Amino acid sequence: MELTIKGLSIDTNNKLKEKAAKANLSKNQYIVKLLDTHVISDEVNGVKTDYEELVKSCLHIIQKNTEVMKEFIRINQED
Repeated sequence: MELTIKGLSIDTNNKLKEKAAKANLSKNQYIVKLLDTHVISDEVNGVKTDYEELVKSCLHIIQKNTEVMKEFIRINQED
């Protein structure tokens, strides 16, 4: 499949070439990779959000467990 990009500025084209060279890719390979990444970005953001919620939940559980352990230690030290 072929894609033509109209209206691309010379500056943007040059920056794409530079970025592609730094990544050891052709400009075409770099753009394909860039578009592939963009297409899955919503899915990646969804996974990121799920991960952040999981981390928050785990942190909350760890904090509660710490409180219980501190209370357990306090009670056992009184004996």
